[in-house]
Amino acid sequence: MAALLALLAATLFGLGDFCGGLASRRISVLRVVAATHIIGLVLILVAAPFMAEAFSVDALALGALAGTFGMVGIAFLYRGLGRGPMAVVAPITAVNSAAIPVVWGLAFGEQLSPLHMVGIVTGLIAIVLVSRIPGGATAVPRGLVLESMLAGAGFAAFFIVIDAAQDQTTPWPLVGARIASVLLALALLALRGGPRLPARTEGVTGLIVATGVFDMAANLALLLAVNTGLLSLVSVLAALYPATTVVLARVVLKERMSRSQIIGMFGAIASAALIALG
Repeated sequence: MAALLALLAATLFGLGDFCGGLASRRISVLRVVAATHIIGLVLILVAAPFMAEAFSVDALALGALAGTFGMVGIAFLYRGLGRGPMAVVAPITAVNSAAIPVVWGLAFGEQLSPLHMVGIVTGLIAIVLVSRIPGGATAVPRGLVLESMLAGAGFAAFFIVIDAAQDQTTPWPLVGARIASVLLALALLALRGGPRLPARTEGVTGLIVATGVFDMAANLALLLAVNTGLLSLVSVLAALYPATTVVLARVVLKERMSRSQIIGMFGAIASAALIALG
């Protein structure tokens, strides 16, 4: 069940990234993040009282800490994507976000079978391959690799902290995470000045709503996955989200898929099968 939930999270994250990416072509990324996270906060606030078996301030606090780490990851990711080649930024970020929780889980006693280990290695390779962008080599700005690693570390810290929340409080940790991320995003927008939330006349309302819904659903699936399975396995499967985005870009935008991306797609399927069988 945990593997299926993690794959569902990856699919939904990929859908959200695709819609959010389209919206970011029309308005600033920070405005997209702020608006979509507000939508996610409203959705999870409505659902939480009906889903959770218990409520605790600790769950909110853990969620807020996780949300802060997540925003750090987003900040470094978008900074990297804005000033360097995506083919460098995306794989490093995705692999780091998967590898750190694997090391953390093993260090704190998670036991993996040989099939699990093969599946994890296959998944990490698949993440690199599926995240590569077709095209020639591009110069890498100074510090870009470090920023990409910090982005991945931020997302990894989100996984690790959210995994520490008690199962009975799900999904209250996500409420705390969204409160923290919304406050941070609005504060950054206030510091920058200019327009804040998107206006209906900008033509991104549908994309913003879809992004907010997909992203919150993905986070909920992820939280349920870490509550029922091993963090080291869930983090790898959830980090396969670029595969969904790549497929959508091919189908909807007619973007070309490279040979390495196609191999990576099959690698992702193999990784999921190995982890599920293990």
